[in-house]
Amino acid sequence: MKAELVIHGGKRDGESVPLSPHARIVFGRSPSCDQQLVEDEVSRTHFSIEGKGSFFLLTDLQSTAGTLVNDKKIASKILHPGDRIKVGPVTMDFRVQDAPGAKVAATSALLAAEPAVKSIVTERNFEDGAFMLDDEADASPEHALEVAGRLRKALQTIYQVGNLIHSEESLDRVCHTIMDVAMETLRPDRGFLVMYDSAEKTLEPVVVRRRRTGAGAARTSTRILRAVDDELLLCRPIVLHSVKKGVAVISGNVFPDTGDPSSKHIKSAMCVPVRTNTDVIGAIYLDNVDSEAPFKAHQLELLAAIGRQAGLAIQRARLFEDMEGLFYSCVRTLVSSIEAKDQYTHGHSERVTAFAVTIAEEMGLDAETMDNVRLGALLHDVGKIGVAEKILTKPSRLTPEEVKIIRQHPVRGAEILSHIRNIPGVVAAAKHHHEMYNGLGYPDGLAGQEIPQTARVVALADAFDAMTSNRSYRRNFDVGEAVAEFTRCSGDQFDPEVSEVMIKLLKDGRIIPCNELFAKGIDVSKSIY
Repeated sequence: MKAELVIHGGKRDGESVPLSPHARIVFGRSPSCDQQLVEDEVSRTHFSIEGKGSFFLLTDLQSTAGTLVNDKKIASKILHPGDRIKVGPVTMDFRVQDAPGAKVAATSALLAAEPAVKSIVTERNFEDGAFMLDDEADASPEHALEVAGRLRKALQTIYQVGNLIHSEESLDRVCHTIMDVAMETLRPDRGFLVMYDSAEKTLEPVVVRRRRTGAGAARTSTRILRAVDDELLLCRPIVLHSVKKGVAVISGNVFPDTGDPSSKHIKSAMCVPVRTNTDVIGAIYLDNVDSEAPFKAHQLELLAAIGRQAGLAIQRARLFEDMEGLFYSCVRTLVSSIEAKDQYTHGHSERVTAFAVTIAEEMGLDAETMDNVRLGALLHDVGKIGVAEKILTKPSRLTPEEVKIIRQHPVRGAEILSHIRNIPGVVAAAKHHHEMYNGLGYPDGLAGQEIPQTARVVALADAFDAMTSNRSYRRNFDVGEAVAEFTRCSGDQFDPEVSEVMIKLLKDGRIIPCNELFAKGIDVSKSIY
């Protein structure tokens, strides 16, 4: 499948970007991105589009302003012909040029029509949450033992599902974990997690899984599924029936429902609604395209239980992301109000965050430390809220007394942040970002590894922004001078490991000094992360 993005607006207006069905392209302001967009509201690495053979997946890379598809902010989305992507002032049309005879999946229009569901052989409503797990009227002891085993396995699975998906806070990870569990537990050939948009009346596949088992089986399965992938086809009427009626269903041959000969490959399918306490928000759909074995009622019941857990986990993850977004918005508002006092530091904390996160990514720090670096960098100067404006904006050299006042801002910042629970790494970054590796910094004179890692990363990012920003009392540094300074001060003022990473990033052009951004017409007061 051939596809392209046609750009409208910005400096690349009218250009088209070809998309490969088997490659990933990253878009953003950084020169290291595959496709650079230098407009103000575009983040350093903003979004990616990855070809999956028969479809293209767009993923927002935790950008500041977000990525919109058809005027809706998304985390990830399968693209469809005609979709319009908006990134700041730039819009991009997603266009597909089909090869002769090729067909395009109409997954974004799943609710366009609803044929009669002829192939459903089982329909259940599991609202009471009870487990029966018995498909047959068989009173034999052997059958009773089999049912007991199913019940034991079902309880173990639901317990594991609860632990897995409720331990995740990322919506994307929750969705992928749900499908991992469903595929591992029920062993279908394919699985789809489909989300329902009540406003647009559409269903959108957000996670797609295909089973691969064994060397020989993998080859056979891949050959059959590749034909299926050309249309990314799932049984639309079954999904609609499950979502609209809120019931779990099993279907046999789905060809009568679709009327499309290409659907003959779906030999058995089952679907359950994904619901919160009040609404159906999507569905889990599984089918067999290789295996001849039909799904059974006890498997449907187990999938329905997974669907119930999934709905609550997705709702929780959405609430968490909303709260996190609100929290970061409040933080940025606070930081902006502090930096508004001084024209020379306007946007400073956002830039330090961009540099610190890039360094931390290159160092391969774990997710928790990355979060501490990100938030610690944003809030590293929060203690300046108590410093008089005449000191912050003084154009001449500070007096010893004024220097003493300025040097209190890390301690004051730590005191302010200490009232927020569960962020010790962030507090450490704010308190110790002026410590020196040789022990001559402040406020506590820590040295070497005594300095928290978050603070060592933020300290170097902070110093780099100071070196390369305009000041009334000196000119700014260029890349060569910054590299020379970090080389000279490595192991003295700065952590040698962090210095080495920063020097590499500068030489590779993956971090750009503020003066160069300014020369390119980029507003350096705004986030480049």
